Amino acid sequence: MKMSKIKRIAAVFLTLAMVMGMSITAFADFAKPVDGDAKVVEVKGIEENVTYNAYQIIDAEYDASGFTGYVWAPGINENDSIQEGKKVEFSPEGENAVVTGLDEAFITKLAADPSKLTNCKIGFNPSETPLEAGTWMILVTPTETNPEKVYNPMIVSVYYSVKGSGDSNELVSGTIDATKDWELEATDSFAKSSDISLEKDLDDEPNDTEVAVGDIVPFTITSTIPSYSPEYYKSPTFQITDTLVNGLKYNGEPEVYLGGTEEGNKLSKDVHYTLEYDVNTHFTIKFNFNNDTIKNLYSKTAEARAVTVKYETEILDSAVQKVGENTATLTYSKNTTETGTKTDKEYVFSFALHNVFQKVDGSNAPLGEAVFTLYKQDANSEDTIEWAEGEILKVSEVTTYTTKDAENGDIKFKGLDGDLTYYVKETAAPEGYSINDTIYKVVFTFDKPEGYTGDDVEYTVTITNNKTDETKTYTVKYNGTTAESEAGEYGNEPKTGSDEVTTVINTKLSALPSTGGIGTTIFTIAGCLIMIAAAGLFFVSRRKSAK
Repeated sequence: MKMSKIKRIAAVFLTLAMVMGMSITAFADFAKPVDGDAKVVEVKGIEENVTYNAYQIIDAEYDASGFTGYVWAPGINENDSIQEGKKVEFSPEGENAVVTGLDEAFITKLAADPSKLTNCKIGFNPSETPLEAGTWMILVTPTETNPEKVYNPMIVSVYYSVKGSGDSNELVSGTIDATKDWELEATDSFAKSSDISLEKDLDDEPNDTEVAVGDIVPFTITSTIPSYSPEYYKSPTFQITDTLVNGLKYNGEPEVYLGGTEEGNKLSKDVHYTLEYDVNTHFTIKFNFNNDTIKNLYSKTAEARAVTVKYETEILDSAVQKVGENTATLTYSKNTTETGTKTDKEYVFSFALHNVFQKVDGSNAPLGEAVFTLYKQDANSEDTIEWAEGEILKVSEVTTYTTKDAENGDIKFKGLDGDLTYYVKETAAPEGYSINDTIYKVVFTFDKPEGYTGDDVEYTVTITNNKTDETKTYTVKYNGTTAESEAGEYGNEPKTGSDEVTTVINTKLSALPSTGGIGTTIFTIAGCLIMIAAAGLFFVSRRKSAK
């Protein structure tokens, strides 16, 4: 509620005129007003199960004849004229009067620390518990189950008015006794509140949940700046912090928008907000409520107060050993003295092939120095592989891997996108061995659990090849962000119960017999003799023909 409205309500209340609300007669004719007269006020715009605390700011005063005027309530001690028991003054006279001293700073101070206001009703139910004549400040505390809501203070009044006085906004009398046909009025209040929201999303969640190392992945954070009344919140806090927990780094500073994501809605750093930024760890956006654009959002719609933060991240190798996590945290003013927080997280998953393939020789011994190329299916590529006769697949090369004797011939790749189909093919054999031309197809299967919160998960690797109908399946544990065990550079090995490793066999090339043996010599000599004999027979036959 704006301070100008608060002042008018309190002032008109003091001038015994009706300002707003419905008039309901509380007492019969010729009954005098007495201490304790009270009326229920209606508070609108509040969710169920909140806590209401009412604090009296202005009290009614009585004598033997009835109501005589208004005084500052117990606990008020602002200065010599504004303190408990002192007559409330207003200026100027008439309809536009305002209460002297009931200004923005005073209301803000009372709401920030109402503990000295002794005439209070803590935890009262406004629909059932009446408030005594006077002016009250109502503070609302959200429910424990839904604390993400901000309410501004409300001011309501319960006051006397005289019936049949003509214009109800005209001051008729400073006192009311049993000779007046009077009624008790209440100014109802509508709560100015804001829901606190924070959502963090992948811009392309169907495709960017499972990613490859090196991918650039865009994120969006959305929230809404609450309707922080400048009269109550002098320096509110509203800041968004994004933290890279694992597996990512930023690909540039974030962009911040207000009221939409068009270019004209883009906010300026160091004008509308300050930015703390570290490419490897976090950024914090703190909104500047000294800026008129931000400060004046109080009177705007939720759509106009909507905040959008856009930024990009790059996927790192560490997302293979442990699920990649990115956390957004909103810190906001719950009231003038307390802050609350709200968080949201997103996760990315990058897979690996490890202890799925093994390079061996004809005797099944591990074999090093074989080069394998990993391809991904790519409809836009000009490169191809022949999966089967007449079946040509467009692919693009991802990377290569050379097997090592010390690694038991393991053929391994990491940082793979589970949404893609991959192919593995030997492209260079060890010296003295022939290339195995079998092509292996690799497919990952993974479903992110509903409501995932960073626990260990599993994915499945399915291997087929273009030579046989054999299919092998491997289940791999993927360490979550809270995992106690450490995974290696290529993640974890397949779990027990998976199929046996897929062996890629190389055979030795045929070799000539060693020098000094009979070898081909005898065959060479025999061949030469036959050729000489044939030539001799040819010339003999020519000579006979000539004779």
